[in-house]
Amino acid sequence: THPAFNYIELSNIMMNCLPSENIQTGGKTGTPFEPGREIKISTDNGTETYDFLVVACDPQDGLTEHVMTKTETEKKIFSKDIMQSFLFQTTQIKVPKTDNDDPESSVNAATSVFNPASLDETKGLFHSYRSETRKAVLDQTRESNTDDPKAYFKNIMSKVEYEYLTTYQFVDPVKDPEFDCMTEKEIEDKLWEMLKKELCSTSIKSWFPYDGHEAQKVLSYHTKYFNHFTIEALDPSNNKPNNWDLLKMQGNKNTIYVHASATFESVLHIYEYINLLEQCCKSSFPSDKNSRIAVVGGGPSGLLISRKLSQEMGYTDITVYESKSKESILHAGKTQTNLIDQLSTKITNELGTCYISPDYFPMVDDFEKTGLYSAGQRLVDIDLLKDGPIVKGIATDQQFDINGPVYTLFTNYPDSLELETPPGSTFPAFMDFKSYQELKGFEEVYKGKNLSPVILKEKLKNFMRDDILPAATKYITYHHTHYGKEYPFPTIQDSMKTEIFTLEIYDFLKQNDFMCLFGLLQYAYSVQGYGSIQPGSKISALYLLMWVKPDLVKHSLTQFQQNQLIELCNQDPINSEWSKKSGGEMRPLVSGFTKGWGDIWMMLKKQFDEKNEDTVNVKKVIIKYGNQITSITRADVAK
Repeated sequence: THPAFNYIELSNIMMNCLPSENIQTGGKTGTPFEPGREIKISTDNGTETYDFLVVACDPQDGLTEHVMTKTETEKKIFSKDIMQSFLFQTTQIKVPKTDNDDPESSVNAATSVFNPASLDETKGLFHSYRSETRKAVLDQTRESNTDDPKAYFKNIMSKVEYEYLTTYQFVDPVKDPEFDCMTEKEIEDKLWEMLKKELCSTSIKSWFPYDGHEAQKVLSYHTKYFNHFTIEALDPSNNKPNNWDLLKMQGNKNTIYVHASATFESVLHIYEYINLLEQCCKSSFPSDKNSRIAVVGGGPSGLLISRKLSQEMGYTDITVYESKSKESILHAGKTQTNLIDQLSTKITNELGTCYISPDYFPMVDDFEKTGLYSAGQRLVDIDLLKDGPIVKGIATDQQFDINGPVYTLFTNYPDSLELETPPGSTFPAFMDFKSYQELKGFEEVYKGKNLSPVILKEKLKNFMRDDILPAATKYITYHHTHYGKEYPFPTIQDSMKTEIFTLEIYDFLKQNDFMCLFGLLQYAYSVQGYGSIQPGSKISALYLLMWVKPDLVKHSLTQFQQNQLIELCNQDPINSEWSKKSGGEMRPLVSGFTKGWGDIWMMLKKQFDEKNEDTVNVKKVIIKYGNQITSITRADVAK
């Protein structure tokens, strides 16, 4: 047994936290399909009539009241008072290559760097970047199986004159209402002007090792991002509409909603949600497989539901309305794949849908098995390469108090931090992810406790074993017990513990003694753009649990630490099924596609075209590109 962990005691505590009557399994929900109800969709090219409507675009801004009159229930669910969102802008820039690859340099170059302090502001500050050039060179280095990855990487980079970077900015309109009064073009221009100014500022030089004065804008992408319900709406005692009311409403007026706003902002959650609808809302779909079905929106949601309807559920007459032109073949909704000519190849640049976590692998395996990989498509490991260059870097700005435990150790016992900083150097402005997640967790646990440097040194020595691993095990146990194993979320809200909805993320971590996981979660959750986990974020802990599942926690650790975690989880029946399935193979924490997400959707569209030509097994999916819908009229929904 673990020296600092009484697992039987934890199990008893966890089970006693949840009244036995609240432990429920999933059930059937949704509204049954009504034959004979007409749905009319008008565009500049005329009007078509359908039996069933799938909304795969943003129900707030993409399907305004001017276009489709909503029912009173729909209006309440999609009200901006209870369903809020961020603004997201990515910009691809071209900058002269940096040569700061020396681990002893004051500012290291890494494949990607995240500055939590800038993101916590959510006011459009430049908070992270990814070098698409270094990502490609990292992949070449990994594929070479060289004995000296660092030298191999440097050799390829020596042939590069410029690097292509993807930069990230986020805005919370609730915190900065100015953006709510601006047009899309005005927002895009303002964020670019802010980025240009920051790139030339000395304030980011501690974590951005490039000459921002020489940065050239290649292209940018701007969108609304991460629709989420407020804590007030999620609190069951307030009787306000939320995810579960939307789930019950699915099928009403022969309409279902599959946009990310129904679940969570990721392709994985959309994929899981569509599977959930098939399982628990089966009666909401037409019984006649030849029913005419309209899908509004040709992004990942629209393409995935069309795949489900035609290839798995057997429907034969599906029309997808997409406002973009067919020429944007590598673009689909928030997927914005662009190809760059560099290093005698095409380097993939993702301005939208990008990273793949371990939780994605079952879905990705499904894509590969069903022919959605074109020649040359595979997963790229964007994770730590042994004896290789730095891959994931975290800026330390405002993360460690000058009088806190980590600074105290740096002053008195710098070697104990294992940061490889030169003797006499200042506190590092930048750390690799492995070091940061441990030291940030240590900071959060021991700040304000006024322990002596000697005691702090001893505490840090065993911090991973005595604190992080038990907390990770406890988080996994909590997740299995109080969140459950239905994905993307349980179909019955009452089966979950109330604090999951009513506590914002920081308070949830504090209340459940998960603070030593703070550094791990800052990267695993916040870097994706799902909001800050600092106090005052007003993001419900539901979204943390939705995104950070047990596999993601496990794969944030080294192989040795993962083995220890599995050993701990094996001691409790709550986790035993997961630990048996999850044990063994180590998979990267962060991956991407060599040819991008856009190539996946291009292959799916190609499958639709091929099925349309198959006269034996007719399963039609027609995509109408460049179609601006002027109105959608549903029977019994009056303007």
